[in-house]
Amino acid sequence: MSTEVSVVCVADAVSDEQALIVAFASLDGDMVDQHFGSAQAFHVWQVTATAAEPIASKAFGVEKQDGNEDKLKPKLAWLVGADVVYCGSIGGSATRQLVTLGINPIKVKGGPDVEELVEALQAQLAGDEQEFWLSNILNRKRNSGESRFDMMEDEGWDE
Repeated sequence: MSTEVSVVCVADAVSDEQALIVAFASLDGDMVDQHFGSAQAFHVWQVTATAAEPIASKAFGVEKQDGNEDKLKPKLAWLVGADVVYCGSIGGSATRQLVTLGINPIKVKGGPDVEELVEALQAQLAGDEQEFWLSNILNRKRNSGESRFDMMEDEGWDE
């Protein structure tokens, strides 16, 4: 298992561009127990069908659930590079901002165990059928690498 490192944003910790990068709003990293906007910490895992490891985590200060948009900015900036974020609850503004960044928020109830969520994701990644949101993420990841340069060339980009 790799050692988690301190990073400016999640993208800096990613070592496998095709892996699913999953953040959990969790105080201690064991269970999803935080509201997105007032989350005191996020723990990020890199997940494939055959391997999963924590790659980064970051603690944030105690925040009220008061609609203060400024408290979202550091969280959103740090989560750049994640594909999914699991949280206990999330407001509409935070949801829109995450989606704009290409991050799929997933609201879960009852404080599910992070390792169980990771195992469920691995089972989907190993199987032939994934939930719609997961298929969309995987298709986007598959198409992002090679086609990015093709798209740039099609647009007339030149060194």
